Amino acid sequence: MRKAGRPFPINESRSSGRETHLAAGAAGSATCPLCGSGAVHDFLSAPDRFHWRHQEYKLLRCSSCTYVWLDGPPRPEEMPLHYDEDYHRAIVTAGEKSAEGRWRMQRERISQYKKSGALLDIGCSSGGFLGTMKRGSWELHGIEMNASTAEKAKASTGAELFVGNAADAPFPAGRFDVITCFDVVEHVYQPRQLLGKVREWLKPDGIFYTTLPNIDSWEARLLGTCWYGLELPRHLSHFSPRSLRYVMSSLGFQEIAISTPASSYVERSASYVCSEFLEKVGISPVPMVNTGPRGFASRAVRKVLRLTLIELFAAAASLAGAAGSIEGIFSKFDLKASGPAITSETQS
Repeated sequence: MRKAGRPFPINESRSSGRETHLAAGAAGSATCPLCGSGAVHDFLSAPDRFHWRHQEYKLLRCSSCTYVWLDGPPRPEEMPLHYDEDYHRAIVTAGEKSAEGRWRMQRERISQYKKSGALLDIGCSSGGFLGTMKRGSWELHGIEMNASTAEKAKASTGAELFVGNAADAPFPAGRFDVITCFDVVEHVYQPRQLLGKVREWLKPDGIFYTTLPNIDSWEARLLGTCWYGLELPRHLSHFSPRSLRYVMSSLGFQEIAISTPASSYVERSASYVCSEFLEKVGISPVPMVNTGPRGFASRAVRKVLRLTLIELFAAAASLAGAAGSIEGIFSKFDLKASGPAITSETQS
């Protein structure tokens, strides 16, 4: 999760009890908004653990395509409460920290298909990823909801920025060689609409590269409502490799690769498990959004666990196709059928 703005937004009533959130208009949907199937059932209910608020939100799941979505999502005008300044600060810091190492894998993946061209990063935050691409032969563009964050990205990367909802961006058809969308699609009210715009904006030989949490991961199943990847109510959609493959195919994309890299939300999820325990024994936990810098001993213990148990778990889950996040790479057309199209020299 790296988004700092308010990709598409939420409402919260401060209640001492745990009550399900039902916003007007969208509750109780009888069909899957992704595939239209009526095979819909309750999945789980959970609160906003990042802010440690008690209001609960209900997720529904489609048995046909496996898509999971927030039932009765908060209205867009209510979202600023959930993308508050504390959240904004935490996510910006995470995206900028050790940017070269943080985005190395993504740069290497892109370079397998494109060496240069026009690149658009949807949900670019403060420009952490774009900043690592500026030394290459790239024409950089970004989309960011938050105006101050967009200004920071523009100043640090020189990219052209559109501030606002991605669906409203005025890019012409066939504009980009590469479009990236890291940990954004899950925040969107209408993911099909956004992905349709992505296909429109790509050049004929362009590629789309996305990452998002995996609702069918081992850790999501083990940790349930304490899984960090749920991020309720900011995450409105929850994809599995199967549901991502379905929606991309239905929109006319050609799959290059779908995988689950050796990544994990276990470490942050453990904080939610601990906070849940503290609350049960009568101790008020400190919300993760307000957690300050950790001491040396705490950082050392966390690093040892990360480099041993967590990495082993993530590697095993990745091999099984069930790690914590999904990486998807798609093309606008069938590049294999049309010849060696994805090279930096190819012109649209």
